Amino acid sequence: MADNQNIDMFKLVQEVENQKKSLNIDDIFSDLDSVKNEEVKREEQKTYRNTAAADQTLISKPRIPENIGEYTTRFEAFRGVIEHVSYGTSNVNAYVEGHKDALEKYYSDAYNNHKDLYVTEARVNDEINRYSSHTQLYEKGYYDGLVYVLKALKRSKELMMARINSEINSKL
Repeated sequence: MADNQNIDMFKLVQEVENQKKSLNIDDIFSDLDSVKNEEVKREEQKTYRNTAAADQTLISKPRIPENIGEYTTRFEAFRGVIEHVSYGTSNVNAYVEGHKDALEKYYSDAYNNHKDLYVTEARVNDEINRYSSHTQLYEKGYYDGLVYVLKALKRSKELMMARINSEINSKL
């Protein structure tokens, strides 16, 4: 995620005043949101250089899909995010295999704990915190797979909260 400490509110306000724009406070916050979104997009598009291969291909990290289809439980939402992973045109087998191994490991863990995905979320978080090696492409892929699983679990939580919220609002 983007680091909010990198955005200096005072500096932004000064720049706006120097440009002699008469903006209201909503415009300032929309500018902040656009800067924050650019930082998030840059981080999501982080690539790795394949140093093992002579061709120096770039590997793009898979992103969480926007549309996952129908779901009624948090596990189904998580499964939809995992099933819709796209590796794009990346053909670096070691990275993709590492990524898939992490997804498969924690998908089966989530399947076994489908009524309480907080257990799986805690295990993924623990492994991310313990993971120390990122030197080989397989290890980079595996680590990115762990991060992807954690994001998928959080996305499933957000999707279920939005679904519950819409159901409550429709009944009010």
